[in-house]
Amino acid sequence: MNIQEKRNYFKENAHYIPTEERQSFDFNLACVLTKNSVGMESGKMATLEEVVSTVRGYNTKIDENLKRSIFNFYKAYNMMLDYLKKNENPILTEDVLKDLHAMIVDGLVDGGGLYRNVNIKIKGSMHTPCDYIKVYDRMKKYIYDVNHTDKTDFEAIAYAHLQLAKIHPFLDGNARLARLILNFFLIQYGYIPISIPAKRRLEYFDLLEEFKVNKNPVPFENFVQELVEKEYDRLIEVIEKYKK
Repeated sequence: MNIQEKRNYFKENAHYIPTEERQSFDFNLACVLTKNSVGMESGKMATLEEVVSTVRGYNTKIDENLKRSIFNFYKAYNMMLDYLKKNENPILTEDVLKDLHAMIVDGLVDGGGLYRNVNIKIKGSMHTPCDYIKVYDRMKKYIYDVNHTDKTDFEAIAYAHLQLAKIHPFLDGNARLARLILNFFLIQYGYIPISIPAKRRLEYFDLLEEFKVNKNPVPFENFVQELVEKEYDRLIEVIEKYKK
């Protein structure tokens, strides 16, 4: 099956998965996404068990900032899901974006939800984000573009992630926010959310750089599609177990 066939098969047969197992699957994905996304840049990788304990409010022997980052990201992800579920035709707005960012950095840095007011450079990147004076206009254009596009599904989904990472509108938390927005648009376009594995971080960073420097989104589009297909394969295995 190609990816569209897998998506359709899942939609038509998801009811075979018991509610409790589907909830467990979704919770596990949220925790894996949190683990990978928080550990991607920080260099401090919590175990999945530590992430589960943290989001459930149990005591864990990990760094307080790491614990806070985990809790914030998990809460922001669920805040995003709630927004998508509660709105009949949800679109990404600057207010939604800023609220998600504020949640991600809550208690970690000042200025949550506020665009940066200084110029920055990204260590290890050949791309320099735009001058801070241009951020407001770039973000207004970005919001318009992601909500009014004639791109194919994965072109649009990848662009929403890549362009936000390129603009780098906030002082901190941009990459974590961009990975949330990637899933925002996957869900909005009728796909399932994914987690970019931290073990593939160097490959992922290279794909971001390919877009930022060479304006080539195709490798990242293929990367995302591969991860989505793998998630569908996992869910289809569960369906097949109960469908027999």
